[in-house]
Amino acid sequence: MFAFVALLGSVAFVSADAISSSINQTPSAQQDEKVKIKPEELPEAVKKALEMQDYRGWLVDAAYKDTAKETYEVHLKNGAETKIVKFNKDGKKVE
Repeated sequence: MFAFVALLGSVAFVSADAISSSINQTPSAQQDEKVKIKPEELPEAVKKALEMQDYRGWLVDAAYKDTAKETYEVHLKNGAETKIVKFNKDGKKVE
């Protein structure tokens, strides 16, 4: 009986450790690609694109750099409305 309980306890320990390990790895991989930056840190070309007619009246609420794709994600706010726009380093809108 003791051997069965000891075996069961070790299996639960290994399973919990494996789950914990996989949970800890997933978010860090995503976080490494998308880094929050200050709006001032956006490339000049992106800042100029945000001055275009399409974005007049919109304020930059947050900005992120996707290091894997070398793109910039800009969260814009205009009153209660919000939208997210992505640009490459040259200020061209990307999907």
